[in-house]
Amino acid sequence: MTMTVELGPSASLAYDAIGTGIPLLALHGAYSARGEVRGFLEPMIAGRPLRRLYVDLPGHGDSRPSAGVQQPDDVLDLVDRLLDREAPSGRFLVLGHSFGGHVARAIAARHPDRVAGIALICPALPGEQSTPPPAVVRDDHVSGALDPDLRAQYEGYFVVRTTETLERFRRAVVPAIGQVDEPTLERAITAGPHAADPDRVAVTCSVLVISGRRDHWVGWERQQLLGDRYPRATVVTAGDAGHALPHERPGLVAALLSDWLEIVDLDADTRRQR
Repeated sequence: MTMTVELGPSASLAYDAIGTGIPLLALHGAYSARGEVRGFLEPMIAGRPLRRLYVDLPGHGDSRPSAGVQQPDDVLDLVDRLLDREAPSGRFLVLGHSFGGHVARAIAARHPDRVAGIALICPALPGEQSTPPPAVVRDDHVSGALDPDLRAQYEGYFVVRTTETLERFRRAVVPAIGQVDEPTLERAITAGPHAADPDRVAVTCSVLVISGRRDHWVGWERQQLLGDRYPRATVVTAGDAGHALPHERPGLVAALLSDWLEIVDLDADTRRQR
């Protein structure tokens, strides 16, 4: 069931909630919607004691119309409304893919003492992107089964084009493709800075950063430097994968997320013993 929080009649945040346990905010990238992250993440973390909160960022999916979201910190104000409802006290986790990673870092910077862990998958970083040239890792010529518009979407996103990734594209990505309020995207999602600068606020929780070496959308070299920014960061660059990394290398991403969550659990145990 879709739930919403609001700042006003044209400033809302839609989300789904699944499970019980420590809250996990899960954020999609630009030109997507919450269904994509839900599609790849649920099989990876099923059975974990987590309350998964799959959010449509303003300007996307059910978080439209979005004219009332005027600046990046309005997005964080909406997230705070969600936290007031779903996690009014205690700690929470945040995960973001692509521009969702950009927002995830800003949320953590606003709540450094409450965030228990951050997972960034192919995160977009503010400023000029350092990206490799487009390159195809594997092409089994499966995209001919798609109509021209979807074929362009698939080939622009996936650098591993197999029967398996085509099925994941159809199952998780295609349903999330829809109308996007581009002015809101440019004004409040891809823009910055935030009042609490993620590059200046100390965050000491466990951080996972995963990038694809063939990611021609946001790159991987600047993302590796987040290992210097976060003192407890695990930084992994996956070969033979691009921006669709969680769809192209789901086994690797699942293993890394499992390790990250185990560290989060250990941190929680340590806090309870103090």
